[in-house]
Amino acid sequence: MTAKMKWTLLAVICMLGFTSMSFELIILRQLINFVGSNTIITSVVMSFILLFLSLGYYLGSVISFAKTPIRIRIVQLLDTLALWYLLACTYETVGGSFYAMYNMGMRSSVHMVFMFSALFLTLPSVALGFITASIGRVIHHFNADYTGRFMAVDTIGSVGGSLLTTLFLMPMIGVAHTVVVLSIITAFASLLVGCEKIWINWVKFGCFATLGLILNSRFVLPQADTLIKDDAISRMEVVSMTDDEGIKTNTMYINGQIASVYSTGEKYTSDYVRFINDNLVDTMPKDKIHKILVLGAGGFTVGLHDTQNQYIFVDIEKNLPTVTEERFLEQPLTENKKFEFADAYLYMLNSKEKYDLIVVDVYSAVQSIPENFVTADFFKLVKDHLVENGIMAANIITSASFENEFSRRIDNTLHYVFKNYISRQIIKTFNPYNASLSNVMYLYYNRPDVDNTVYTIDRNSALYGQQIKWVEQ
Repeated sequence: MTAKMKWTLLAVICMLGFTSMSFELIILRQLINFVGSNTIITSVVMSFILLFLSLGYYLGSVISFAKTPIRIRIVQLLDTLALWYLLACTYETVGGSFYAMYNMGMRSSVHMVFMFSALFLTLPSVALGFITASIGRVIHHFNADYTGRFMAVDTIGSVGGSLLTTLFLMPMIGVAHTVVVLSIITAFASLLVGCEKIWINWVKFGCFATLGLILNSRFVLPQADTLIKDDAISRMEVVSMTDDEGIKTNTMYINGQIASVYSTGEKYTSDYVRFINDNLVDTMPKDKIHKILVLGAGGFTVGLHDTQNQYIFVDIEKNLPTVTEERFLEQPLTENKKFEFADAYLYMLNSKEKYDLIVVDVYSAVQSIPENFVTADFFKLVKDHLVENGIMAANIITSASFENEFSRRIDNTLHYVFKNYISRQIIKTFNPYNASLSNVMYLYYNRPDVDNTVYTIDRNSALYGQQIKWVEQ
């Protein structure tokens, strides 16, 4: 084996390490739009990739290349991988597969991820393992001392894929074009190994690059004009519609889910936001400036027209204020609105400020429930940050009739932390006899005078009635 071939094979191994890690991260990022991100989802994806990588390693180490030369087999698999990445890693493919599974009757996000992994992660994982083991056999055949260096180069490629994909490629060019880069790197590896005439390899490489750019162009992707960003943190879209009455409605989607709605007509405003504004914000006494904390900024529609009280909106989406002003609200935020770019949980841990009203709106979707925001520890932090007589409003998308496990356990958690003066409000009408989901608003009143008195047949002071306080209308 010549020195040129040795360095070429090591370069290909580095590229394979890069692409294998990049492929895994892209898949995990795309899945956030449909099933969220948690340890179960991550473990299923990683398990499938590692399991079938192992199978590929084994096949690549034992298969005979008597009929088909090893170089031709590697080129065929690399070409297959380059095309597979373009088709399997795109938002449209992932979304279409989950939409199909939902229409087939599947409702468990874990089951869906298992099915998706079986369909889309098996082949590329086996191919990556097979190619890596096959190249390892070639290198080891000519120099048995290269095993350690071979493994080191593969690991370096994986580290590069992990860091560059999330820290550079996704933030700079977006997830869709990162998929194109992934395919181009794989096609370039095929070019390096290819045994045909050099011009044929370059033509194949050009075809893959062109196909990738076409598939991600605005002529093919219907959401190209509405897509604001699609990076390692989130996918954000703003869709505008105008009805027959000339009322324009902007809908903001974050990670595939509706994050906020703003319209010139009240009938299109999110019902739960209108509930908060009408009942908790607009009714605040005018004798002082109140402090309001909103965890999960959405489209900054909470207290949108309130210019008196002081607001702090906390969100992990750094560009949210700019996107909101330019594309969603299409107007600047008022001076009493302050934005904090931070994780809501960490913000609560580090802040000592107390608030008159805390709005918890971090539960953006049914399938994307942030684990640390449903714990008793989190709600204790919320309780500790309320002033005396302050109010917490937590908007949670769940079963209004306690039909699922989450609805029952989040209710248990809230009543465990807020033992007194907590109520549950269903936004809009609902059917209590099925498992349909609704916006459920939990309201807690931080009253200082805790009263645990229970009316009984023996002791019942209810006969005195309630204190009456007339309010001028």
